[in-house]
Amino acid sequence: MSLNLSRLKIIYFMFVLILFSVPISYAQDDITPLSLDIKIYTDGSTLITYRVECEPSAVRVNVSIFGETFGSLVIRDEEGLPLDSTKIDSVITIDSLGASELTIVYSTSDLTTKEGPIWDFNLSSPIRAKITLPQGAAILDMSDIPLDIGIVGGAQYVVLPSGEIYLSFILSLPNLDVEAQEAIDEAEAYLTTLENQGYILIDAREELTSAQQLYENNQFSNARDLANQAIETADETIDLADAADVEIVEAEIKISQAEDEGRTVGLTQAEETLASAEAYYLQGLYLEASTAAKQASQLALSADSPDGGNLLLYLSVLGIIVLAVGVFYYMRKSRVQETISTSRVESEFKSVNLEKIFQEHDLRMEDREVLRYLAENNGEAFATEIRDRFDMPRSSAWRLIRRLVSLNIVEEVKVGNQSLVKIKGKYLS
Repeated sequence: MSLNLSRLKIIYFMFVLILFSVPISYAQDDITPLSLDIKIYTDGSTLITYRVECEPSAVRVNVSIFGETFGSLVIRDEEGLPLDSTKIDSVITIDSLGASELTIVYSTSDLTTKEGPIWDFNLSSPIRAKITLPQGAAILDMSDIPLDIGIVGGAQYVVLPSGEIYLSFILSLPNLDVEAQEAIDEAEAYLTTLENQGYILIDAREELTSAQQLYENNQFSNARDLANQAIETADETIDLADAADVEIVEAEIKISQAEDEGRTVGLTQAEETLASAEAYYLQGLYLEASTAAKQASQLALSADSPDGGNLLLYLSVLGIIVLAVGVFYYMRKSRVQETISTSRVESEFKSVNLEKIFQEHDLRMEDREVLRYLAENNGEAFATEIRDRFDMPRSSAWRLIRRLVSLNIVEEVKVGNQSLVKIKGKYLS
């Protein structure tokens, strides 16, 4: 009996030994951690940016996050597209089908504690972590020798190896107001850059305005978080705008195909719907623009040819209409050309100061090329001429012209039912 007990004790001891000698695995479904960046603020909250690799064929993956409570959770794939998720305790389930890389960004206050003037930061990490401290922070102790250490933007960072990470530090003075102002300035610069590219950021601008108001009311922490959120909202708006642009171009192509194939019955409604999509786009209502453009595409696809029994009558009426329209446009074109000639003769001795424009504005390559084209044409050209010259889709040309108008470089003048784009007088000599 004692022999059996001894054997059992030996087996139990070996089992425990094997159990504790096996390294802890951090694998969660089919994900592989790639990087972990943590920014600590003076109020103890942290901004987490966690990148992981996943299997594109997996419908969903589970990812353990750091901390149980969080705010402003945003998850994107490698193309920057937002993904849906659900959370149970400290695990989030992400709808990741088709994605090979996930970037998870959120804020949490669960990783830091404070005792007197000393802050403690604790984290169990599957990979090495880059930790950026608040400006003016002094490190007192850490769990391991840093793999890297440095300063970026006046803030110190350390890179610690995977495992149980511990860091203690002390702050000289709280810098919440400085952090909030930095976040607002960063968001302002980012939104301005996107707006100069022709995007309209209604929601992001409202959030940034609210952040500035919170800052003025000394609610620095909320102001900082809302300014960061404005950047995320701007990115989401850009995704919607780009998708709407694609849908508008697709609708233009389908309407042109219908015209070429003689499927004109019902095509007027498709063109009107496309015009609505373009109007929505110019107002910054990108979701509505995308929806209307999709409807225009469907209407163009369902457009039909004129009924065969009425074909002769249809062709006769069409011929009369074409003839009348031709005469009308010929007469109007003569008047328009006369107007254009008068306009261009008046500016015959003027030249465009492109060097001044390029010095005052940070322009995209296509903006510069269009301005050079206008300069070669005495400072003006019709929007249709610009489209034809650079082989642009109508929506792209509209965005470009709108961008130059918003920068106060050009102005639009209606001549008949056409838009004449003219370089502002301050750039003419």
